[in-house]
Amino acid sequence: MSADQASRAYCLAFAARNADGVVELFDRSAIYELPFLGQRLVGHGEIRAGLARAFSLMETCSIELSDLKLQSDTAIAEGRLNAKLHRDRQPIAAPLAMVMTMSGGRISRLSTYLDARPFRLWSDGPIFAAAG
Repeated sequence: MSADQASRAYCLAFAARNADGVVELFDRSAIYELPFLGQRLVGHGEIRAGLARAFSLMETCSIELSDLKLQSDTAIAEGRLNAKLHRDRQPIAAPLAMVMTMSGGRISRLSTYLDARPFRLWSDGPIFAAAG
């Protein structure tokens, strides 16, 4: 799978709130992180558990990529996270940037730069759950 294909597949699986679908795109020892929020997951188990927790907080979510640059095994994109949390009345739209690195046709690292503090998205605790 190319970085372009993986970026699009990731956005589709994310919008479907399908943690297993997202995990299938990743290498077994991949890193999934939200650096601005101090969150980092390593490997399928942590990624699956973290996304399951994040998706459980949201009624709906999507990532819209508006600018995608590709070079070899790397995709760099700008876009927007749209989400409606169960606890909030209004949905939010937060700008984001994403850097995806591929290895062997799978995502080896996904870093999403998202400043959700103005929206208090997950200020009650970490977005991702720790793997058990």
